Amino acid sequence: MNRGEDFLKKTLLQAELNRMKHGDESTDDQRLPDDWALIAGEHMGHLLGAVRKQDWARVEQEILHVSGPLLELHETLIRKGLVNGKM
Repeated sequence: MNRGEDFLKKTLLQAELNRMKHGDESTDDQRLPDDWALIAGEHMGHLLGAVRKQDWARVEQEILHVSGPLLELHETLIRKGLVNGKM
């Protein structure tokens, strides 16, 4: 498995863990794109703080805490028909 595939696999797992820990399937499925963007933005602040402190283990953790909600944001945009999701 290449590094990109590993990152995507970890992102999918993070999104699943977030749903189990912080919400439920039906609530998360109803979140607006704005909600997912704000959640990702909040974690981006944590990521930048970890970079500033050069806490590289925390940086790795926060990267996934940003990518999980970004994945959810993208899925929400597709589900709502706001983007087509094709490249």
